[in-house]
Parts: sequence; structure tokens; C-alpha cells
Amino acid sequence: MEDFIVRALIAALGISIITGSLGCFVIWKRMSYFSESISHSALLGVSLGLATGLGIHTGLVVIGVIFASLIVVLQQRKILSNDAILGIFSHLALSLGIVILSIVGGSNTDYFSLLFGDILSITHQDIIWIYAILIIVVGLLVIFWQRLLLLTLNEELAVSQGLNSTIYQLLFMLMIALTVSVSVQIVGVLLITSLLIIPPAVARMFARTPKAMAFQSIGISIAAVLMGLSASLFYDLATGPMIVIALGVLFVASQLLPRRLS
Repeated sequence: MEDFIVRALIAALGISIITGSLGCFVIWKRMSYFSESISHSALLGVSLGLATGLGIHTGLVVIGVIFASLIVVLQQRKILSNDAILGIFSHLALSLGIVILSIVGGSNTDYFSLLFGDILSITHQDIIWIYAILIIVVGLLVIFWQRLLLLTLNEELAVSQGLNSTIYQLLFMLMIALTVSVSVQIVGVLLITSLLIIPPAVARMFARTPKAMAFQSIGISIAAVLMGLSASLFYDLATGPMIVIALGVLFVASQLLPRRLS
């Protein structure tokens, strides 16, 4: 195989492990809208990374962390509802990103790949970045799995046992921000949320335990990425949207198959 295909496969495997495992908590905590808001802020991160010369990855992480932290602070103040806060930040970040990118972006800026991804342009440096984030996110999930799960299933019980829900909520949101920062090149700013919610949504139909759901979600994510990448190469179509379509096909198929036994 060509080198760019091998790099794409390696990157896709890493992203699938991150989004497949973290996405389970997104489903359990009903935070799909939050992940979409952070993904919209990714365009602002890209534009600021280009404007400051820090690079796209650094800009994505910085903006993602800032936005995640601000959202947690505003949610704790309880002045507005969560969906109102997320809606404000989502549209503000997307609009700022478009305006700044129109100023700093040149004729060589590939806007289509930013919005819908371009996995075939993955470099060795991108792969290193992806697997560094994988180690961080998966490591945090393994270390704090029981605490995050308890906070997700019964927050009152977790708080009564001395867990600080705000700290773990911030930790979880920061993990999403890191995940978004490495997923932009795979499916783009507009489609990142699909990688976080569709695989665990499919796995939820058949998994018996939370851990089983996480592993099944990773497997489904890998399968969809491979299907989308193959279709993209064979038919010369946009890779990001093809990955999302593959996820959609698997989701529809999961609705037609027999459910797991209780």
C-alpha cells in the first residue's frame, strides 16, 4: 500500500480507540450537544493556531480547554440552562472561527478539509500527536473509570462518598476537547460528534456491561472508519463524510438486528 494509506489507517485506529471509549460517557451523560459545541470551537482553534503561528494542534487544544472550562464555570453558576450556554458558545465559536480564518487564511487554505476532514493528508507528526492524546485520554479513563462511572450513574451517591463532581466534570470535558483536537483531520469540524455518539449508540444495543460497551464501541468505530476509508479510495469520494455514512449504515443495521438478552 501507499504510505499515505498506511498513515491513514494508523491514524484511524488511534482515533477510533479514543472516540469509541470516550463516546460511551458522552452517551451515558447525555452530552452529545456539548461535544458538538466543542467541535464547533475547533474551527476557532484552527484559525488562531494559524494566526499566531503556534500551529493547528496547539490552537485546537488551547481553545478547546478554554471553552470547556468556561462552560463548566457557567454551568456551576446556574444562571442559564445547559442547552442555552452550549448554544451560545457553539455558534459564537463557529462564527469567530469563520471570520478569523477568512482574515488569516490564504489561497492555500483547504476549507473543505477543515469542515469535513482529510485523513489522507495525515503526516507522521500527526500520528505522533494522535497517539500521545490516546495515551492521555485512555490512561485517564482507566485510572478514573470507576469514579466517572459512579458520577454518571448516580451523582448524588458519588458526591455523598466524597467525590468532587465539578473536578471530574471538568476532567471529562477536557478529555473531549483533546479528542476533538486530534479528530479534525479525520472527519472535520462539522462531523466530529458522529464519531463520539454513533459507535456507542450502536454498542449500547448489544452490550451487557459498561466495559463491554466501551470495547464494542471501539470495534464499531474501527469498522466504520475502515469501511469509509475503503469506499473513499475506491469511489474517489470525500473520506470524512463516507466514514459518517458507514457509521449510519451500522446504526441502521443495529436497529434491525435482534436485541441483546437482558
